[in-house]
Amino acid sequence: MENISDQLLPKLIGLKSNEIQDMKTAVSDGNQSIYVTMVRKRPECCPKCGCIDHVVSNGYYQRKILTSSEILEGDALYLKLPRWYCEDCHSSFSQEQYLAPQGNRISYATVMKVMELLKDPHITFEDAGNLCKVSPSSVIRVFDRHCHLPSVTFPEAMCIDEVYTKDSDFKDSKYSCIFYDFYRHRLVDVLPARTKNYLHNYFQPYQGTGCLNTVRYIVMDMHSPYRDIARLYFKKAIICVDSFHVIKQLNDSLSNLRIRVMKRYEPGSIEYYLLKNWNWLLFDRTVELDNKGKFNKRLDRYVNYRQLLELLLSIDDQLRLAWQIKEEYTNFNATATYESAQELLEEQIQKITISNIPEYGRFLRSICHWRKEIVNSFITYKGFRLNNGVAESLNATVSTLLFNTRGIRNSERRKKRIMYAVNKDQFLIG
Repeated sequence: MENISDQLLPKLIGLKSNEIQDMKTAVSDGNQSIYVTMVRKRPECCPKCGCIDHVVSNGYYQRKILTSSEILEGDALYLKLPRWYCEDCHSSFSQEQYLAPQGNRISYATVMKVMELLKDPHITFEDAGNLCKVSPSSVIRVFDRHCHLPSVTFPEAMCIDEVYTKDSDFKDSKYSCIFYDFYRHRLVDVLPARTKNYLHNYFQPYQGTGCLNTVRYIVMDMHSPYRDIARLYFKKAIICVDSFHVIKQLNDSLSNLRIRVMKRYEPGSIEYYLLKNWNWLLFDRTVELDNKGKFNKRLDRYVNYRQLLELLLSIDDQLRLAWQIKEEYTNFNATATYESAQELLEEQIQKITISNIPEYGRFLRSICHWRKEIVNSFITYKGFRLNNGVAESLNATVSTLLFNTRGIRNSERRKKRIMYAVNKDQFLIG
């Protein structure tokens, strides 16, 4: 029995050798039960009335405690606690112990293991329960009790983005709106909807508090309600459009033109083959075009990527022009400064207007409508150009969590789980 004690005691949080009066084990159907009797220690006073002299022994009270200790995992731990009785106020109480919270069977060790597991976006409540030998509902109760979010503090540079939440309990919106700290790469807050009415209701209590005035820059995609809300509540903030979304819309426009041109040709033609299989050359700017040529069976000759690109562009003059405009705008986006951006953007707008390419109509309207915010996106903050890259990166973690957890319908719990998994904040034991 002494050897067993030596193994167990380091794993029993808060228990020392001099606190244990007796320990026994029993095995049934391959499962081990461990019975620990605590040494009776006279309390300083009655916790209810403060009486010192009239507190007497009153037997024992046995508690079952679920623990995730490496040694005790899967075993049942029964803790026999001395009971005391106060003759003054006629109340009884158990001796203090430090294995589990008062009125809770789950040990502090299990709570800590659960909370650490839930920082992983791949881990579901059910997974954590299986790993810790407790039920999923117990894991949820542990998470709700011990995950405490800090109060919202808006940063100087804030990104606004959204993530699709299929199983949201908010019927008016299938997207959660998320605020990010651009510089610190942390979530600021998660809202269950991105509608203008919901955003109004969210920001109205902050009006007059001064905390919204700390925001100097707001980065967003081209979702008009975001801009309307930012103009109304963030009076001192400069609004910027994320350049990634602008370039994406431009590439989508070129892709639509490619599809229109491709549909003019028969599926068996060389033109259709090039537009179908090598269209990525129109968009990938990282590929080495002057690579060593490879034999192409369909073309019956050796060609490298530059030659394939030229064959693509030679199919249609409007396709070539659209690709050149895309390249010029992409170069402008990569090289312009805040001081030169306004003039250079106007040149891009003029070229797109003159081209009269139907597929570029929506893109042209967008950059005209958002021209000021596009220019603002060339501002640098603490050495970094303002963009939503941090949002897109952290959104991947959020999407992974929502996919692996198959959605969390309770919006408040979903918000806490998202922020806890992304920010990796500490949790409170109590």
